[in-house]
Amino acid sequence: MRLLKTIGLTLLLAAGMQLCAAAEKQEAFYTGEKIKGYDKGSFVVLEEDDINFRSAAKDGNVLKVLPHHSLLRVIRQSGDWLEAESDGVDGFIYAPYTVAGNRDELTQDDFALGYAAIGQQFDEQEAKERLGAVKQEKIDKKRKQINYTFDGAVISVARKKQAVEAIRVVDPKYITMRGVSIGDSAGRAVGQYGMPDAVVYAADNTTYEYFWQDDKEQPLRFALEVDKQSRVTAFILEKLKEK
Repeated sequence: MRLLKTIGLTLLLAAGMQLCAAAEKQEAFYTGEKIKGYDKGSFVVLEEDDINFRSAAKDGNVLKVLPHHSLLRVIRQSGDWLEAESDGVDGFIYAPYTVAGNRDELTQDDFALGYAAIGQQFDEQEAKERLGAVKQEKIDKKRKQINYTFDGAVISVARKKQAVEAIRVVDPKYITMRGVSIGDSAGRAVGQYGMPDAVVYAADNTTYEYFWQDDKEQPLRFALEVDKQSRVTAFILEKLKEK
């Protein structure tokens, strides 16, 4: 159990460091405000499986084939066709195949990354035994963190308290508590976690964000990074600053 806690801290620390860097990169290439208001119809999800996402209504070229639960941001509707955005790619989808999304009742356990535990003390030696050698150790003076990079994960740790503050996982062998893996479709992720609280569009990826508080009312963020082919490329779990 102690080993798991230590690994969790290590992963969180590395993730925290990379999360900050990723956030800055996204801000630099930001394509719009964080898009919320799902209850107002800003987003829809696919009710059917293997649906063509086209370059134009009816006879347009197929840009990609979307699975059940894929998330689409609606731009406008014309008859039975929606002009929409799918993870940074603009196209058209047949409207009758879509429905309004919903958010499941989720708990902290649903977002746990298994071997990661934010707030716990980081034990570098135990982390190495579980994750292998540290590929890179870098100090972030601005955020007062140390980022530990392992194969498949980055953990960010507070320099002073040595507590895990963030974790970023890209290991394709890892499976979340809700059964989602790196490489899975974004539709599968939405099917398991429900509609995200916010969506951030960057130049090379889209991030689905979920926010909640733990038992100590500490604000936390769980995020899924998705590429333009609507595949999950990273899981992120981090501690947010209290307002």
